Amino acid sequence: MENKQEQEQKAKELAAKRAKYPVLDGGVTDEMRQSWKQANGRVVTVDVFDDMAEEHHVAYFRRPTMDVMSAVNAVSKQDELKGADTMFKNCWLGGSPLVQSDAILKTSALGALGSLFATCHTEIKNL
Repeated sequence: MENKQEQEQKAKELAAKRAKYPVLDGGVTDEMRQSWKQANGRVVTVDVFDDMAEEHHVAYFRRPTMDVMSAVNAVSKQDELKGADTMFKNCWLGGSPLVQSDAILKTSALGALGSLFATCHTEIKNL
């Protein structure tokens, strides 16, 4: 079992290795990102590192609307993966085309999209 220092060292080495990967973002420009922000409000970037191919893929998504979340919920009752794909397709703004077409990259991005729901926390209190 590795100790904490060994884990931290391995993480630093992996980050240094990944920093050298070519970045594949589908030619997205700063102007495009600004346009997406103006049109959609919050936009998130999903970085997918393909360590086997030594590539860094970037994808951009908008937050889901209530209509999209309703569609995802309806489809997910039959097939969870299709439900996640519904969110992917409806929230996709641009980025590396391989994230759309490669099942492994897409599944990784789907996992990141699912974590969007954990970024907001609520509290309820009695008055």
